Amino acid sequence: MKRRHLLETAVVASITSAGCTSSLTGASKTPAHTVSVYHEDEEVTRDVTVAVRNDAGETLFERSYTMSESNEADEDATFPESSDPATVLVTVDGTKFEKQWPNPDCSGNNWAGVEVWISGTSESALDVRIEGNCQHKYVES
Repeated sequence: MKRRHLLETAVVASITSAGCTSSLTGASKTPAHTVSVYHEDEEVTRDVTVAVRNDAGETLFERSYTMSESNEADEDATFPESSDPATVLVTVDGTKFEKQWPNPDCSGNNWAGVEVWISGTSESALDVRIEGNCQHKYVES
């Protein structure tokens, strides 16, 4: 019995000394902005890059995608909420679109995010819409 108690004490002490208690309690969660990308005309494959920058021009988020019939959406990619996004830059097949971060009016423990909607077939004009949303998300590890 003493051996079991000693072992339990040693495990708890090693977890605590390693700084792992925050992951057990969830105390280290960082609120996040989100970026979701939707490809509305899946029959056309598109190379897409989405970047978010602050007023100083620093890149806060950047990710590239190949959007197609088998990959028509990528939802809820995250970056730290406290980073003050200002501009959303979207490049679709080499064509650049620049829009202001939409800043939706989020309340409570919800944080601002963007949805990037890409439409246009090979016969129609390419269009990129950026809409705001509010979600309760944390930075992905």
